[in-house]
Amino acid sequence: MLEKREFEKNDFLWRVSTAVMVVSGFFSVIVFALLVINYLQFRAADPVNDPMITQMRQQYATQPQKDEALAVRIRALELINRKALFTTMTQIQVGSGLLFAGVVVFMISFKYSIRWQREKPELEEVPTADKEFLALAQSRQMIMWTGVGILAVGMASAILTQSNLSKVGAMAPAGPGDAVAASGESTNAGPTTETAVATLEPPKWDVMEKNWPSFRGPGSLGVAYFKTAPTDWDVESGKNIKWKVEAGLSAPNSPVVWNGRIFFSGANETAREVYCYNADDGKQIWKQTVENLGPAGEEPPKVSEDTGFAAPSMVAHGGQVFAIFADGDVVSYDMDGKKVWAITFGVPENHYGHSSSLLAYDKFLYVQLDQSTNPRLIALNIADGKEAWTAQRQTISWASPIMAQTSMGQQLILNSETTVDAYDPLTGAPLWSQECLSGEVAPSPAYNNGIVFAAQEYATAAAIQLEKGDSGIAPKILWEYDELLPEISSPVGDGERFYFGTASGIFVCLDAKTGEKLWEHEFEDAFHSSPVVVGDRIYAADIGGNLHIVQASSTFNLIASHNMGGPVHATPAFMDGRIYVRTENQLICIEQANA
Repeated sequence: MLEKREFEKNDFLWRVSTAVMVVSGFFSVIVFALLVINYLQFRAADPVNDPMITQMRQQYATQPQKDEALAVRIRALELINRKALFTTMTQIQVGSGLLFAGVVVFMISFKYSIRWQREKPELEEVPTADKEFLALAQSRQMIMWTGVGILAVGMASAILTQSNLSKVGAMAPAGPGDAVAASGESTNAGPTTETAVATLEPPKWDVMEKNWPSFRGPGSLGVAYFKTAPTDWDVESGKNIKWKVEAGLSAPNSPVVWNGRIFFSGANETAREVYCYNADDGKQIWKQTVENLGPAGEEPPKVSEDTGFAAPSMVAHGGQVFAIFADGDVVSYDMDGKKVWAITFGVPENHYGHSSSLLAYDKFLYVQLDQSTNPRLIALNIADGKEAWTAQRQTISWASPIMAQTSMGQQLILNSETTVDAYDPLTGAPLWSQECLSGEVAPSPAYNNGIVFAAQEYATAAAIQLEKGDSGIAPKILWEYDELLPEISSPVGDGERFYFGTASGIFVCLDAKTGEKLWEHEFEDAFHSSPVVVGDRIYAADIGGNLHIVQASSTFNLIASHNMGGPVHATPAFMDGRIYVRTENQLICIEQANA
């Protein structure tokens, strides 16, 4: 009786485990097939560099009269491709996890199906038993190795596809924040390969204001300290052009100025360089070639046409300058071109390429390392490059951080895909977060007179009033606006109004308190460079190379427009009576007496 019950129990367990084995086996095969098909499809198509979009862009660029309908179709197709790319990334992540789980369940159920299988008859009753048991053993091994093979090939497909999606190759970079020995040769006789030591005290805020230390100037706010700048010049004839020089390797990052020296970087697939020029005469003081800090023989990261290999602007801070490149390498030099330190975060998992510019304050260098895996805001010690603190990010953006001097203290403010977030610049502690954005955010936020302004095309724009609450800072949406919006160019405020340029060439002015559109004006070319407030004027450069000067007022008044002789993607730097403009190939200094 007991033997019968035991047989029935084993028979039931055998049936259950066999059924689970069959179901999980079929499930794993289907998921495996879908992952392989997904990998082959992704190999055949490149959603980041869609040839149709490239052709449409070329068609748009060659048209004498810009076709707004074509521009709308381009932006719509780009949005569809981006959404498809993110969907594919999610499918790969989910699919690889399901495949792993399915194969694990298959192997476990296969093991127990063998354990609880029905007993074979006695050997004397079945003369061919030896052959049957040998065949059964062989089939067990074949099923087991088939499962292992399915898991291995499926996971390989998932890993390869994920590698393509994140636009990084297989690599083993130095860990984040790990210092790399300063080495490498200068490409100019001036600087030496000797490692410098950072000994200077961090500059005060008033010193930073009187320089142009970062993207969009002091605090990356787009507001110049000096109120005078040229309004009349001509590049072709040389009128009011103090000097003009070749600008090294092309890149969209903006020049920064510190104590009479101009700094910027350039890069392509094979080279990365940092430049220093004399602000008075345009002579190159030094140039440094930046060595790759990743594994030897590593392939360069794949980047989009808009970003390139050196999209982030450098930052100058006291006696040091800092640069970051698309592969996640960060390097610091002193003012004489001697390397102070260098670290690598590894290639960011970012399908457009890393574009967030650096920012520095007090004794910290801020790196907005927004990527698909482990996005975070990192503060490095400017003296040695070691990590001081890290703040995890919930969602990401392609924008750059700003440093706002508010009535409630300094705030480090960042845009993300859904929120605007503020941090304590000394500790990294979150100060406040306001949900108001959506989509892939590229423009940086603006700040002026207690109001933070954030905007993104295909989403919305919002003005956030900062007020004191019972438990800290209480952000409040003052108003929202959803008509013409920027896609790449960052907005700027003059205290009474906010200004921004769009990818369709329209320049917009909104009332800072109400959000009312005060005026708009359509120029011929798109805006990638960000506008800058200089006294009572707004300077804004378009990609056609035209630097427009508009009166900062509630009514539109175009003061002048001057062509710079080449496309402009970088934001100009403004010092007392001077403008430094970086075109695709040149660096130009404009100076006008009695500007």
